[in-house]
Amino acid sequence: MSAIPSTWTAPFSVGDAAVASTPRVAMPKADRWIWMATMALMGLGTVMVLSASVMIAEKRYGAPGFFWKRQVIWWVLAALLMLALSRFDYRRLRKSAPALLLVGLIGLIVVLFSPPVNGAHRWIPLGWFNLQPFEAFRLAMILYAAAFLAKRGEELTNLKRWIPLMVVLVIASGLLLLEPEFSGVLTTWATIGIMLIAAGARWRHLMPAVVVAVLAAVILVFGLGYKKARVDDWENGLSSTGGSYQVQQSKIAIGSGGLIGKGLGNGRAKMLYLPEPHTDFILATVGEELGLAGMTGVLLAFAILVFRGWKVASRAPDRFGYLLVIGIGGSLLVNAGLNAAVVTGISPATGLPLPFVSYGGSSLLCTAVAWGVVLNVSRFRESSW
Repeated sequence: MSAIPSTWTAPFSVGDAAVASTPRVAMPKADRWIWMATMALMGLGTVMVLSASVMIAEKRYGAPGFFWKRQVIWWVLAALLMLALSRFDYRRLRKSAPALLLVGLIGLIVVLFSPPVNGAHRWIPLGWFNLQPFEAFRLAMILYAAAFLAKRGEELTNLKRWIPLMVVLVIASGLLLLEPEFSGVLTTWATIGIMLIAAGARWRHLMPAVVVAVLAAVILVFGLGYKKARVDDWENGLSSTGGSYQVQQSKIAIGSGGLIGKGLGNGRAKMLYLPEPHTDFILATVGEELGLAGMTGVLLAFAILVFRGWKVASRAPDRFGYLLVIGIGGSLLVNAGLNAAVVTGISPATGLPLPFVSYGGSSLLCTAVAWGVVLNVSRFRESSW
């Protein structure tokens, strides 16, 4: 691990070693590639929300710019939060991890008493803003897991040392299934699994946990019928023109876009053919209007974030920073990958937004906060890379 730069030493303790307070000469620069990739995705997302939501906003609210105006507000707030978190020392978050996790779990309980939307309790109405507690919980869970695993260190070779983390995951999974938010359960477990591997957990302990998780998912879907209709639609869509209407329209949109697309604003799927073209399926709108080239650009930006995140983690000054960045990068990889798989028909529909790009304040703000933390960790290095 690289040492903390001598030109910027913070007046607080790291682990058991106190860091001396010295005059702040110059704060090291954050990773420029992460800055550029996040700003590019957020900028493209704002433009695509405008293009994709005009028709649906006009029909629902009589205002073509209804969703876009709100997204601009979220964009500004997200950019400011990312900038602020990039300058707030991430090590101060370590002691707050249990409290933040508790707040996240309370949010998952409160949302169960909120009015259902399309049969699901996923949002808490707060006037003109609907809060999605899962987004905040996911970030709090990553923060808690990073602190938990960093503290355990070599003790992770003992399976019993995992119990507190597993208990939290099981409780959270139960609450998420009540919403229902099955995709949230899958992505959360996948993210924590990535963190456990990075922390040095033994494969002979991980594999039984994976087997149990897969069996639980199979029993839920095929034994109890939980979300089985989505799996059936997906299977039908693999072998015929049947399957989910939304996925059918998504494939049509992407296919009609060709290599360079029909041009920004010229897509037809958003004309009430593709339901919610500005949220979960915004990548289909990108494919139709900007073509394969546009979709490749979006996926390349995510690849840059994951790769640079790994670089930041590998040079983090402590184990907590390393695991925190691994968790944030892993979460982005899982969510972006699963969203792309759904949009292209490779995976059953999940309801996950595309990070940084889809319409929605909760997702954009929480993702921006997470990558603001990554940017802060990136400042703790000896040289640029």
